[in-house]
Amino acid sequence: MLSISLNACTSLKEENEIKAGNWFVLGKYDASQGYIEKSKNKLKKMSDENLSSEINYGAYLAGYEEALLIYCEPQNAYILGVTGQPYHNICDRYPRGWAFYEDWINGRNSRAGSM
Repeated sequence: MLSISLNACTSLKEENEIKAGNWFVLGKYDASQGYIEKSKNKLKKMSDENLSSEINYGAYLAGYEEALLIYCEPQNAYILGVTGQPYHNICDRYPRGWAFYEDWINGRNSRAGSM
């Protein structure tokens, strides 16, 4: 199940991946959690705060895009909506991103979560 939460601070998972230099894995994690793609400057700041090595923004983007394809599957939208998860419009870049949003809204308005 997809779990989405927005934290103002860096999660332990993110810290571990940054310290290990796992930029691809961090990108996959962010997309799978429904987070908005981080900028190169944001990753640099996070890397500096965690005394990490050079960032690999290309690897981060590749991981993000790979996981985003899975996250943006239409069947996930309804489930995210039913479970009350936020949606940050990260699927809008796809031609049927509007359909994902509509399914999410339908899930939000559904009574399935209250059963």
